[in-house]
Amino acid sequence: MEEDMIRRKAELILGGEVRIPAGYRLPVRISRSTAGPGAGSRGIVLSFHGMRVKKPICDEGGDFELVPTEEGLRLERGGRTFIERVELEPVIYHSPGQAFFNLDQRCDFRCLFCSSPSLGVEATKGLTPERIAEMVAEAAEREDFVSAALTSGVVGGIGETVERMARTVELIKEKVPWATVGVEPYVDSEEQLLRLRDAGADEMKINIETPDEGIFRKVCPDLDRGLLHRMIEAAVEIFGRGKVSSNIIIGLGESDASVLEEMERLAAMGCAPGLRPLKVNDINRGQLEEALGPLPGIDAERLLRLGREQKRIMDAHGLDSRTFSTMCFECGCCDLVPFRDF
Repeated sequence: MEEDMIRRKAELILGGEVRIPAGYRLPVRISRSTAGPGAGSRGIVLSFHGMRVKKPICDEGGDFELVPTEEGLRLERGGRTFIERVELEPVIYHSPGQAFFNLDQRCDFRCLFCSSPSLGVEATKGLTPERIAEMVAEAAEREDFVSAALTSGVVGGIGETVERMARTVELIKEKVPWATVGVEPYVDSEEQLLRLRDAGADEMKINIETPDEGIFRKVCPDLDRGLLHRMIEAAVEIFGRGKVSSNIIIGLGESDASVLEEMERLAAMGCAPGLRPLKVNDINRGQLEEALGPLPGIDAERLLRLGREQKRIMDAHGLDSRTFSTMCFECGCCDLVPFRDF
């Protein structure tokens, strides 16, 4: 049963929207993403068998359907039961248990998979460091509060963006000193990493994005892959093993061998690799296909196979997703998470 449920989580992650039946009123607040490939979508979090998945929702069509029953909620696919019993899990901000904020959806960089810069300017308008700190303080009063986290597009320069993030961390720590805070910046110096640590950041995520150098140059033309590796290595020295992570996007045409090599490289540094299946939507599809050609897609078997290798590699290097309490490993809504899901 456990293996079957892990496979169903993989299929759910890779599948399409969840249709909400006409007239059904959701008992939880709809989440609206402002960061990454999923930016702009409306979503809910489905939990089952100790796992959870965040899915975009629709009123018509869809790949899955949420069906109210006398016992609760069932998830169907193609008119047949897919998961017998699911629950709707509330989010705090963007994520279950986390007050996770995007400081600014705009970005000076042009990563082709990211939908954030294409959102209207209203998406993160008014989210000043002071306002975010107030919202975290309010969220910290909830019983389900676990942590706070920050990400941001780069606006006005890397240093200015890092300083804005550091100032936000300081204000959060002033209001909620005991809160664990994770940050997901783009950095280009050890001084910026130290600034974030000294501001009170507890966990760091620096995304390598793709393991393939050729794909990287096409989809992240403004980023420096060598710099990212150097900053990850420095971050482990500053924040410690088991406190630094990095997302690897799969589904851009990279080989399994390149994914395994990148996971080994990151883990050897003391950085926990995260596997993130590519999310393709109407915003990013055209520019991705123009740069890369037809996208190969991902099936559940590949996600499961790489996930098992991810766990093996992490275990071999003494890394465990359960040492993190912020961002993607803690959330677990978009990925298969080793040591938590399986």
